[in-house]
Amino acid sequence: MGNFTNLYVVLIACVGACNVYAKRERPPSLRDPISYSMGNKISSFYISNKLYDHRNLMENNECIHHLCYNITNYPSSSVKDIITRNKDFHHLFGSVIRPYSPPTLSPKFTSNEDENMCAVLTYTVRPQTALNKSTKRVVVANVDDYKQEVSFEVCVPNTKCFMDDHKPAQFETACKQQYTVVKLVTVAENGQLTLDSVPIPSSCVCTYRGSV
Repeated sequence: MGNFTNLYVVLIACVGACNVYAKRERPPSLRDPISYSMGNKISSFYISNKLYDHRNLMENNECIHHLCYNITNYPSSSVKDIITRNKDFHHLFGSVIRPYSPPTLSPKFTSNEDENMCAVLTYTVRPQTALNKSTKRVVVANVDDYKQEVSFEVCVPNTKCFMDDHKPAQFETACKQQYTVVKLVTVAENGQLTLDSVPIPSSCVCTYRGSV
């Protein structure tokens, strides 16, 4: 009987110690990698406050005046979910800007088609990243069903105005890129939608100045 009593006391002491240890154990941190089982597959993910990392969204070869598309690491699924939940922004999607087209005159008043004084290239893109007015790279909300399309003209690099050979000798001409600032829906790192001011190429103009 004495041995049984001693064994019972030891068992009670062990249970008490285990309970104390369990209470002192810290709960897992949500910032640590978490693994979960899916059948025989083990998947892991990392909980972070940031939707994306700017270092993975740098400019590539498919950028026109800092308007970039076909971004490899663009968070399409997350961006679409955010837009779907924020219905107040839905009316802002569509064609944002197009180059100015002069009104068409009646044929009896025009004999020849007007030509631009500068050679231009015309683009229509749906940018995924851009530089805003403060030269900060921003993520533009551009996914299926919620697209922001911009059309613009850019000067052909290193070109002079047409009919440059007929200018006065003391002048020189150049084609200069013009910009306009438009509002685009962008996604901040914390997942908030906002309207950001983004410079967009608008037109190419012929300029001249006196030569030295």
